[in-house]
Amino acid sequence: MKIFPAIDIKDKKCVRLIKGDFNNKTEYEISPVDQAGKYKDHGFKNLHIVDLDGALTGETVNLDIIKEIVHKFDLKIEVGGGVRSIDSIQKYTDAGVEKVILGSAAIKDKNFLKEACEKFPDKIALPFSTVIASFGHTAAQAPQPKHLSFIVGILV
Repeated sequence: MKIFPAIDIKDKKCVRLIKGDFNNKTEYEISPVDQAGKYKDHGFKNLHIVDLDGALTGETVNLDIIKEIVHKFDLKIEVGGGVRSIDSIQKYTDAGVEKVILGSAAIKDKNFLKEACEKFPDKIALPFSTVIASFGHTAAQAPQPKHLSFIVGILV
């Protein structure tokens, strides 16, 4: 099993949103770079980063911090948060990110998803929660697929 500890970045700080509410968050004193180092020191090999500023703007707002983490630590990093363009994916992969997580943009624009997968093979991740949200359901309310073909059918 692979465990991905997470760092959510907002205003260059580590934060945790309460129930996804940007106005209700906990800010931590430790910097995202120092937090990544702690995870590395504790033996983690993978890291999940969400650029919350990017989620709001659709831009790679915290790319500088993410680049520093990539270059400073030997971690396999996946990044998400506002990835809505091929250019954003390119910036993250050029920075050395292992996987780029696409969200609602991939469901809203299947051509974007197709192009991303073609241009960046083995670099794109699509969370199951994104597929579920496309139904207008929470994970608890969504239909329970019994086969992977159910999910693939939604995306093609």
